[in-house]
Amino acid sequence: MSYPYRYGINSMLLNNRGEKFLDAEFLLGIEPRKSLYTPWFEIDCSDPAERQAQEKLDSKICIGQKGKFVVMSPRSSRSSVMFELDNDGDLDIVTNDFNSEPQVLISDLTQRKQIHWLKVVLAGTTSNRNGLGATVRVHAGGQTYSKYNDGKSGYLAQSVLPLYFGLGDTTKIDSVEVDWPSRKKQVVTTGLRENQTLRITEPK
Repeated sequence: MSYPYRYGINSMLLNNRGEKFLDAEFLLGIEPRKSLYTPWFEIDCSDPAERQAQEKLDSKICIGQKGKFVVMSPRSSRSSVMFELDNDGDLDIVTNDFNSEPQVLISDLTQRKQIHWLKVVLAGTTSNRNGLGATVRVHAGGQTYSKYNDGKSGYLAQSVLPLYFGLGDTTKIDSVEVDWPSRKKQVVTTGLRENQTLRITEPK
């Protein structure tokens, strides 16, 4: 959050096959930034009115300072969203930054290896139209992948709504279960294949 006036790195944790999370921000090139600080505003500490205003704010900016100078501020990421910018099957990240333009972090995973995934779009009928509050479970390769469709993804951020499931090395999907907010339970076993966007409509 860059408070008070210090730079804090962006942390990127990678799930190592469910065993533990690994710090990867420097490995992936997210850190360090080319510039950690940026000009924020100019202040004139020789101006009595300015000095008085700073004192009212209990600010220490003008202590020991005379004349005009530029106050620097650290860049910082306040939030992030994950979705596909280039529609290649892997997830990209966009950050919302303070004192800086957004960062756009494009994943090149699909250029380096074959990946397997499934996106699920929910369409509610009795429930709300986006199926918010539903739980989705994907059964594939002897594993069960679960996601709760809560419609949020973090502070001041909203990732794209289709639920994204990374399937590891699995190429065959056995079934998809949906527990709808209306308490209806639905199991889909047909039309399932990897690397597609699957639309599931709540039964009436």
